[in-house]
Amino acid sequence: MKVNENKIVSIYDENNRDTVGEFLDEILEQSLKSSEAEMHLLYIQKAFEILRYHPLESILHKKIDVLITFQGYPRLKSYEVVKLLSVYPIYELRYAMNGNMHLRFLFFPMKHNGLSYYVFAKQFIKTRRPNVDQTNQMRDLAYQMYEDVLRNPGQYLEGTD
Repeated sequence: MKVNENKIVSIYDENNRDTVGEFLDEILEQSLKSSEAEMHLLYIQKAFEILRYHPLESILHKKIDVLITFQGYPRLKSYEVVKLLSVYPIYELRYAMNGNMHLRFLFFPMKHNGLSYYVFAKQFIKTRRPNVDQTNQMRDLAYQMYEDVLRNPGQYLEGTD
């Protein structure tokens, strides 16, 4: 049985920065020194894996079991991994780092040359205390990036295989 695979790519933003890639590099570096960062990295990697191998429709608006093995023991979180934001087609890949810090990766689906892509455009952390929520601002910036990719998908997607 062939499994459809969605290509996951991150792109440079309006400031010519790959904030998603930079964050992932940073947490990878931290995971070498901190078991807490290692656990976060494992959950983030698993969330990306779920997105990579499942169509959006199958995981949207559903609690998904995210199972990792950390220090030899299984760990399970069940939560809504992907959420559609109020501006279509911008979605967020979600991960709660703790009760206060909530990591968000904003992305949009894109088809190009017969391939399915999830294009990651923005990353940020929401907090409850103090209440810091950049969702609307980041969503709007991600939508502008979506329009840029839509105008010239080859510039952003070719050579990402």
